[in-house]
Amino acid sequence: RLYNAIRTVTDKPILYAINTHYHWDHTNGNTIFHQAGATVVAREMTKEFMVNRSPRQEAFLRSRGFTLGDPPFLPQQTFAHETELDLGNQSLHLIHLGKAETDDATAVRIPAENCIVSGDTVMTGSFPIFGQPVMNEGLMANHDWINTINELRTYAPKCVLPGHGPLAQDAEIDLLLQIEAYFLTEVRKCVEQGMSLAELLAEMETNFPDWIRSIAEVWGTPRYAILRVYRGLIDDPEPGWQHLKPSAIPAADAEKLHERTHELEEFEAYRETAEEVAEGNDFGLAIAILKTAAEKFSNLPEAWTAYANLVTQASRSVSSVLEKGDFFVEAKKALNTALELDPDYAPAHLLRGYNHILSAYRNGDETKTGLASIYKALVNGLQGTQLAQAYFSIGLAHRTNGDETLAREAFAKAIAADARFMPAQLANMA
Repeated sequence: RLYNAIRTVTDKPILYAINTHYHWDHTNGNTIFHQAGATVVAREMTKEFMVNRSPRQEAFLRSRGFTLGDPPFLPQQTFAHETELDLGNQSLHLIHLGKAETDDATAVRIPAENCIVSGDTVMTGSFPIFGQPVMNEGLMANHDWINTINELRTYAPKCVLPGHGPLAQDAEIDLLLQIEAYFLTEVRKCVEQGMSLAELLAEMETNFPDWIRSIAEVWGTPRYAILRVYRGLIDDPEPGWQHLKPSAIPAADAEKLHERTHELEEFEAYRETAEEVAEGNDFGLAIAILKTAAEKFSNLPEAWTAYANLVTQASRSVSSVLEKGDFFVEAKKALNTALELDPDYAPAHLLRGYNHILSAYRNGDETKTGLASIYKALVNGLQGTQLAQAYFSIGLAHRTNGDETLAREAFAKAIAADARFMPAQLANMA
């Protein structure tokens, strides 16, 4: 997508692709730019991290529902702390200002424009994510990141191009510093008072100031910030904080669950009850009802698929892309169980393919795996709304791959299968 966007404004050769740090979302396009003739440039530490930290990072991202494709192409030109790249009419100054979201953070100064490309040292527009959840990095209960931002400011840039979000001026950078200082201070206070993690989360999340609550969430969340700082204050052999994080899937009240299920006998009754509860937005209880049903009717692939479908729907109730991963992991387990019971069960293949393609569409990932599941579902028989969902998924895959003609053909087939299937109608109008 980035390469195509560049080509809409210039056809000049692309000389360099610079990795500001090792994270997948900043390196996964290396192959595309290398094939276009660019030299991939990064710090020596970044190249090292791309190799040594890749397996753990990849495993985590795949568990969150991302389809990553091949490993990123490794940098061809590396440097220790700083270097310059000559573009002919101007130069770029690549420099390590200090630790930030990652230890290998690189900033790119453009002296002629008095601007800095910060990578994820600066993030704007939504709540920042303070480091990979499975790594010891980022806001680890110290002021390294704050010091790095202050070092960046010594250059007095006219503007900062952040790793995520709109251009950063002083106000946006001030907000980032305010967020970091708040969590460093408040989490430490709670830990020093001897609170457990559960107590700490309850205390802080109940008392967030309005200015914290008002920040949009896309990747990072206030809870992630708490966990990041907390992890830096405790001894734990496991890197990162993901293993400490409570599931984003809401829990159900045990008494309410018993009240709604103790008289149910047939699976269909469980399904109808769960749908009724979900319509009232009590996804925790609805999920618990269908999980109870799946465990009770454990040999029924329909039960596991219905449970997976509801969990997938409930993922829309959280805004963070990474928090949605808790739902995707649970749905994937349920679908695996359904397909172990019946390898040809079409609705399970359909949902697996749909989830994969939807993730690919959002994140620019590969669609082949999802399409394979959709075609298995079609071979094994679908009709009505399920057939419409299959063709809609195929259309979404084609749109992800940039083939709008095939996408619209698939959306038309979806509408023909079920004229009331709104996602296909909306996609066809886009």
